[in-house]
Amino acid sequence: MTEVNNEVADIKKDRKKWLKWLIVAGILLFIAILIAVRINSNKSGEEIVEETLQPVELVSVLSKPFGNEVKVAGTVTAFTESNLASKVMGRVIAIHANVGDRVRKGQALLTVDQNDYMIAVRQAESGLAMVQANTPLVTVGYDNAKLNYQRTEELFRVGAVSQSQLEATKSQLAAAQSAYDSNIAQIKQYKVMLDKARSDYNNTVITSPINGVVAKRSASVGEMISQQVPVFTVIQDDPLLVKANLTEKLVSKIVDNQQVDIFSAANGKTYKGVVRSIAPQADSITKAYPVEVKLDGVGKELKPGMVIELRIITDWLENALVVPTSVLLDQDGGGYAVFVFDKGIVKKRTVTAGMAGQGYTQIISGLKQGEKVVGRGNYLMVDGMKVTVESTRKEDASAWGGESQ
Repeated sequence: MTEVNNEVADIKKDRKKWLKWLIVAGILLFIAILIAVRINSNKSGEEIVEETLQPVELVSVLSKPFGNEVKVAGTVTAFTESNLASKVMGRVIAIHANVGDRVRKGQALLTVDQNDYMIAVRQAESGLAMVQANTPLVTVGYDNAKLNYQRTEELFRVGAVSQSQLEATKSQLAAAQSAYDSNIAQIKQYKVMLDKARSDYNNTVITSPINGVVAKRSASVGEMISQQVPVFTVIQDDPLLVKANLTEKLVSKIVDNQQVDIFSAANGKTYKGVVRSIAPQADSITKAYPVEVKLDGVGKELKPGMVIELRIITDWLENALVVPTSVLLDQDGGGYAVFVFDKGIVKKRTVTAGMAGQGYTQIISGLKQGEKVVGRGNYLMVDGMKVTVESTRKEDASAWGGESQ
């Protein structure tokens, strides 16, 4: 009996041992399951990161006035250029302006020795004064001779005087008339001489005919100068002119007073100009049509002689579908494509492009007004990609390229 009890006790002891191991095994299994779940959870998180949506910038397809931009090389010139020569000969005694100086209309630039010209003025004044002083006496003599002849002629008619007496008074009248006419002629002559002397004296000072800047000086103090040889060049640099030559195809598409853009590669700036004149016929040598564009208010940024680029707008459309040129993607087979945004997905679409200029391109077909296309970052797109909108670019819907012609 004791042996049976001992055997039962051993069996119970073994059962407790196995139960303990089963509990330990269960705990380990539970821990393993937790670890597996955590690992799977981490794997799922990594997949979510990999599937993060790409942020994009959207641009609207606009309808706006638009034209074709044609680029033509041109040259900046002075609005007015005056080559100044002395009207009198003489030695230079003073220089009043140098190259680069800004001058006003009427401002003195150079003075020639004035002594001989002042003497000529005084001589003419003296001669005129002397002749004019004799005028009253000559006038009285003429008036008396005329009155005496008229009286003698009346007496002759009634037989109170002889023929010889009448002829004598007639001769006296003729002499008085000659003296009177000579006095008048001398006065006119001396006045002309005085005017010429004064003009020569005034011309000893060369003045600027315009407001502008001195572009050239070719005379120095002490140097003899003569007529017809330019000694100063003054230019008007505000406004300026831009001169260019247009082809016969282009000249028919612009008009007077049309606004054009003027781009300077020297400073990277664009200015607004207005067509001032269009030649009515082609140049016989170049076969092109010269055109002048007036350019106001450029200050010192542009100078005569600079090469610029005229950007002329032609083929104007009041309503054209346009997008920024940067959204267009070149296709392998030619042509262009864009990525259109539609409910969180971008779809690649082929478009037909038209006129282009100043960062915009006309869309002839493939897009509709108001649709959204991907702007920045579109080179990394693929058809059907899911994206998130980061920003929407605001585009100017006002007229581009100047006034409609």
